Amino acid sequence: MAAKELSQIERQLAILRRIPTEPQKVTVNDLIEYLESSHNLGNLSKRSIQRDMAMLERVFGVHVKVVGRENYYFFPQGSHISLKKMGPDLALGFLLMEKYTHSILPEASLDALAPYFKEAKSALKNEKYKYADWEKRVAIYPKVYPLEPAKFNANHLLDIYKALLLNKQFTMNYTKKGGETKDYTVNAQGVVQQEQVSYLIATYDGQKAEGLIQFAIHRINNIEILETTAQSVPAFDMREYLEQGGLDISLYKEKDLELIFTQQAAQHLNETPLSKDQKLTSLKDGRVCVNATINISQSIKWWLLGFGDQVEVIKPKAFRDDMKKTVQGMMKLYVKNSH
Repeated sequence: MAAKELSQIERQLAILRRIPTEPQKVTVNDLIEYLESSHNLGNLSKRSIQRDMAMLERVFGVHVKVVGRENYYFFPQGSHISLKKMGPDLALGFLLMEKYTHSILPEASLDALAPYFKEAKSALKNEKYKYADWEKRVAIYPKVYPLEPAKFNANHLLDIYKALLLNKQFTMNYTKKGGETKDYTVNAQGVVQQEQVSYLIATYDGQKAEGLIQFAIHRINNIEILETTAQSVPAFDMREYLEQGGLDISLYKEKDLELIFTQQAAQHLNETPLSKDQKLTSLKDGRVCVNATINISQSIKWWLLGFGDQVEVIKPKAFRDDMKKTVQGMMKLYVKNSH
């Protein structure tokens, strides 16, 4: 086959693809061999490739290390070469990802994304108008009081991700809520973050009751990945699991909820309904009756308690009785400890 000829820019793009990241390096002779074998190029002079490398050093930040009379070329760790300038919209997306998914993404993924985060910061820094001071203008803030995140060993989360990717079992020592520690051989199914706590969703060998178990990752003391294949739950889908109340267990089988709010407290439900079938009815006394079909869970109870005397639970009766008991218990505390 006859040797091909490439334009200078085609040759330089081919060279760029061959430059490794440190600690690996290449020489001009390595590049000539690569171009001849992979691109069927002939009649390449060492001097022309040296001129190409001089340009690539200047424009794309290729690094060179001189050892004796030989030049060794490489990209530094964390560098990223993009032939298309990152726009401010895409840059903002990358930095929001860095800001709000840091505790969820595997360490290896964060390392791989680091050059893009760096490029995004540079792109926004150079943007003169719309995105100046973006960090001061964009935030996600929870309605409930933002507790400090539970501290956990980042290596444990990394090991869990490794086990998920490789579909391997692992052993772990875990501290239960009461302080008791126990060893488990685990089949990881997924990881989810709820507010300030990350959970491992899994089954374990010797499990007596069927179903998935939630393990708080900050209570894991150590992990050792095994060679045995993990037992996957058929058709497991994290979104479906959460929608069915996997992390927020139902307090009652009945899902028909009826509440009476003050008019002011009910206003936000016009914009952010409890459910798709929510119905609001104005009452003669000025209050608003709310009907919705939802999973009545502990988090719903906590949410309603936050409204104090601005809400009354009507149905289910068992939920009303539970709320009444809780309020009476609170009243006893305040009466007993009144000053």
